[in-house]
Amino acid sequence: MARTPETPTSERAYQEIKARLMDGRFRLRQRLDASAIATDLAVSTTPVREALLRLTAERLVSFRPSHGFSAAMWSESGLRDLYRWRGELAELALKSASALSTPTSAVTRDYPSRTAALLTAMQRGAHGELVASARNADDRLHMARVAERELWADVEEELTPLDEAIEKGDVSRLKIALRLYHDKRVAAAKAIRDCAALLGLPSNGA
Repeated sequence: MARTPETPTSERAYQEIKARLMDGRFRLRQRLDASAIATDLAVSTTPVREALLRLTAERLVSFRPSHGFSAAMWSESGLRDLYRWRGELAELALKSASALSTPTSAVTRDYPSRTAALLTAMQRGAHGELVASARNADDRLHMARVAERELWADVEEELTPLDEAIEKGDVSRLKIALRLYHDKRVAAAKAIRDCAALLGLPSNGA
């Protein structure tokens, strides 16, 4: 029986660090010590640094020569622009979408993942560069969407107009729903960022 090739160490390090960023185990703005992470993952420092550099290119991690690596945190204006960008990408995808269909597993996911899944469902037939840009924007917005869930009790219900428009294949209605959805978040960027910053504090507030 042929052996399945092992995932390269740098790829495993990348996947694990990204998972920790996405699920909040690494808090926003938390310093990421390559040596400590390498020890925790039982790998050498080199693949960890490679993974952190890759995540820096994806803007999920920040790097400053005097401070090293840290979990990226948007500025207020940066978050506003990122919401606008995600909305623009969704509308661009609709121009070339070959079909619209709600992901069957979307309703079982948490709000941030469900949002990403719904937006991704609009991209069938879109070219690779757009899909890659949209995926990165969703990754970078993940913790902002966690904050949205804290701010708004009805946030799950805001996905209903998107769901319904996708189900009906109504592109015009979907464009309107997308603009309303993202315009609200652009306007609330400061509140969302402030909430995310509080979520990013250690449990003892230090």
